Amino acid sequence: MSIIIMGHGNTSTYPWGPEDICPGGLILPILDERLWPIKVRVVVYLFTLLYFLLGISIVADVFMTAIDKITSHTKKVYLAKELTANGSDVSLRPDQPEVIEVRIWNPTIANLTLMALGTSSPEILLSIIETVGHHFEARKLGPNIIVGSAAFNLLIITSLCTLTLGLNEKRRIHDLKVFLVIGAFSFFAYIWLLLIIEVISPNVIELWEAAATFMLFPILMFFAYATDKNWCGKDTEHNTHQLDLSSFEDQNGTKKQLILKNGKIDKDNLIKFVKNVKQYSGITDADAAKLAATKLINSTHHGAMWYRIGAVRRFTGGKQIEPILEDHLKQVYDVIQKNGEIGYDTLNHMSPTSSHNEETKYAVLEFHAPTIAVKENIGKFPVTIWRHGNLNTKAIVRVDSINGTAKEGEDFVKVKEVVEFKENEEEKEIFIELIDDNKWEPDEEFFLRMSVVHHKDLLVKLGSISIMEVTIIDNDEPGIISFGKRGLLVKESTGFAEVPIVRTHGSDSEVSVKWKTIDESAISGRDYVGGEGEIIFKDKEVAKVLKIEIINDMCPEKDECFEIKLFEATGGAKIGNVNRIAITISSDDDFDSVVDRLMLLTNINIHALELHRQTWAEQIKTAMTVNGGDLNNATTLTYVLHFFSFFWKVIFAFIPPAAVFSGWLRFVTSLTLIGVMATIIGDLATIFGCLIGLDDAVTAITIVALGMSLPDILGACMVTRAETHADEAMIHIAGSIAVKVLMGVGLPWFIAALYHYLNGNLFKVPSTRIGFNVLLYSVMAILAVTVLMVRRNVEFFGKAELGGPKKGRYITVAILISLWVIYLSLTCFQTF
Repeated sequence: MSIIIMGHGNTSTYPWGPEDICPGGLILPILDERLWPIKVRVVVYLFTLLYFLLGISIVADVFMTAIDKITSHTKKVYLAKELTANGSDVSLRPDQPEVIEVRIWNPTIANLTLMALGTSSPEILLSIIETVGHHFEARKLGPNIIVGSAAFNLLIITSLCTLTLGLNEKRRIHDLKVFLVIGAFSFFAYIWLLLIIEVISPNVIELWEAAATFMLFPILMFFAYATDKNWCGKDTEHNTHQLDLSSFEDQNGTKKQLILKNGKIDKDNLIKFVKNVKQYSGITDADAAKLAATKLINSTHHGAMWYRIGAVRRFTGGKQIEPILEDHLKQVYDVIQKNGEIGYDTLNHMSPTSSHNEETKYAVLEFHAPTIAVKENIGKFPVTIWRHGNLNTKAIVRVDSINGTAKEGEDFVKVKEVVEFKENEEEKEIFIELIDDNKWEPDEEFFLRMSVVHHKDLLVKLGSISIMEVTIIDNDEPGIISFGKRGLLVKESTGFAEVPIVRTHGSDSEVSVKWKTIDESAISGRDYVGGEGEIIFKDKEVAKVLKIEIINDMCPEKDECFEIKLFEATGGAKIGNVNRIAITISSDDDFDSVVDRLMLLTNINIHALELHRQTWAEQIKTAMTVNGGDLNNATTLTYVLHFFSFFWKVIFAFIPPAAVFSGWLRFVTSLTLIGVMATIIGDLATIFGCLIGLDDAVTAITIVALGMSLPDILGACMVTRAETHADEAMIHIAGSIAVKVLMGVGLPWFIAALYHYLNGNLFKVPSTRIGFNVLLYSVMAILAVTVLMVRRNVEFFGKAELGGPKKGRYITVAILISLWVIYLSLTCFQTF
């Protein structure tokens, strides 16, 4: 038996079959595997191919963080101060001009060059390396991957973007001219390929044809830039969040203040935001800083590349780039989003509501009082449960008894009762039964605990008084009402002062007492929300809590105080000796230290969500830890995904950080590794297809194209949900299609045609290999774009390219998927 290592162009004799059934690639195989069983080789090559597709997604993520660093470069622009109303120059300060920073890269050019190259680099490099590595001859895999990927992006990803939106939610392309220009170029590029393969010089690509194909790319950039700048036609409003001079004035010419100035958080605007957020109960400084960082990140425009990076990290268990808020912070943030303006200056114009508004969608249930006292011989007595918040829904709650010094079965009958509120019902009563044992014993107590009966259709939560203390006493007097203490010290940031009011020496019948606040050094409306009111004690209730809202003005000041007075008790009750209480408001900390701490916390939250790390140590640590070190928000699935991608993440963590040479070293290094990975993937796909009897074209448009497009799928769906228009998703899809064909086919064909021209040969490209595929894709592209334009202009589809009414979107998805199935079926049929 002869053993010959497989390589390009050789033949091998196999003991079990015909000669040379699977010729080697550029790198693979590295072992003599001819004696392995075919099934074992198929499994090994399949899983290795999938694993390398995962790896190339991760290194492409690294590559795109370098692109983000490069395209985020800014330059300083100096603006003179405005003149005063009378035209004098008193307000001009040339020694201290206003400085702003604007991006150097035009967003359209950035999308078509570096950003499109970032998402398409594996396919482009695979096509180039495959052509050059096989003696400058045309190959099937690279070009067919590009055509198959284009069909998948246009038909399948567009369908998924439509389905990912909520019911009746829709996204419409805003800059239609840019989309049409890029779409027309991508379509013309495929028609041009068909012409040079089948018509102009059949089966031969001449040098001028290849050069013209490659030159279409800079021409595309020129026309896209001209369209973006509105050099032709009526000037239209751009859907761009790019930081430029027009961002600083609104339509009325009023200057806006930005949260981020010169790349740093503006202290004054942060203070305004924190003051508004602090009006929601239970918000700490750390919570406020996290909300500020979340608002800043979500209010900043992100392109398709940013979401693609997030998608890759999501399915590899890596560091997330989107903020993750706890449930109680999500509720506050939703209110902020609903009531605040959207934009860079959102935090400056917040109009927060009281904390009560957080609960408008929930039915909030609680006991009417935290403590009641009853006589042992009372038998049965009622306990009131009241509901506030959302009254337009049903609510179910369970009440259970808990032993204290009083024991169930000896002193009271066990309580285990489910209480159901119907719509608009505010109060319910349950009856508790005591057991009179005719023996003297000291006062005893037990507890009633309330818990929510969860139901997927009911939004119910517990209020602050979800546990009630029941004291069993022998007393039949209405009681004496007074404050629980003479003084109370609260912090300015506490939100509310909870003032205890107690009823002693009796608890029979319903009584009430009035209260009012009295200003001292603290002034109502400035330091606290004062006024007057009435506290009602129902029969057997012995304790109440009066809440007074404290205003945190975030200004340095001395401790201040005010008083609350009780008067006019009713129902036979009396006012006790402690009928006044002094509330002292204490300043939390030095003002500057508080603000500095808030800015530090906000910066820490923002830094944790940056796309790239600053040092090798940070990169390696982030790569080796689950969810980038954020273990609190890691799930079981996150751990599993991290396990499978651990090897690639650690290997690629040694790529130079983006901070080195402004991202260019990271760009070059990761691009080189993508080339190596793409070469291995090409070899794996070719040998795997050979082992299972698939043509390279079929392997290219199925396994490889789908594997390389997975990050694009997730990224496109994320950007569709997050953005208000369809531009980022649709223009990026059209742009990547154009870049793939012009760079992924035009560049390697130009290199090959030039090589053959210099050697006096012809660069031959058999039309049967790619011509039919290109023709079929062109037909499908025409039909798909026609469907999108019909959607844009027909009310049945919502007059939008993505989303829309239920029936309209399902019909669209059915059409696009049918086109994909037809394309795939005909391509596979043509190869057999």
